[in-house]
Amino acid sequence: MLWYDEILHRLKEDAASILDIGCCFGQDLRFLAAAGAPTANMYATDIESDFWKLGYDLFRDGDSFQAKFMTANILDPASPLSALEGQVEIILVNQVFHLFDKERQIKAARNMVALSRQGSWVIGWQVGSISGATLPVRTQTGGSSGAAGGDSKLFHNEETWQALWQQIGKETDTQWSVETRMQPLEQWGYEKEDTAWMGPRAIGFEFLCRRTA
Repeated sequence: MLWYDEILHRLKEDAASILDIGCCFGQDLRFLAAAGAPTANMYATDIESDFWKLGYDLFRDGDSFQAKFMTANILDPASPLSALEGQVEIILVNQVFHLFDKERQIKAARNMVALSRQGSWVIGWQVGSISGATLPVRTQTGGSSGAAGGDSKLFHNEETWQALWQQIGKETDTQWSVETRMQPLEQWGYEKEDTAWMGPRAIGFEFLCRRTA
């Protein structure tokens, strides 16, 4: 990730708190811990708690990895994450926004804002679109996916992502400085068939949103 060193500095030098949304096995937090970041201020959440339990089986670090896990859905403002309201300094959101249509992306972002405070970051990476597009998601048989995020997904470019966070800022009375970078998905280990249904517009999309007010 482009801003990895900055994240690590905040965790190590400033003892910043970090929340990994859609954490799965907790591999991203463990990557930071392996580089020396303390785990006492780490939080993680996923809609499936079994992933977190399997993470301890996989990494065998139950005696050292102190991150706190909550089973929660970022789309639910009344989830257990509300206990962290106004406290989280780094919100890590890898491969999450691209699961949702625009309506659910706005809902998720508003809930993230509630967890943040001035100086907080919302940072992550996801599949984007060079053109910035809402695309229907289809199964291999050509039918609708029926996925939890809806039957269409919004894939961002810089302009659509900036517009999203301008809207979020207005709706939540906050201000955000947004940085982005796009790069070929092949650099992330994706195969062409992984995003073939999107056509040639699929792109890797990294973002850092800093709350300035």
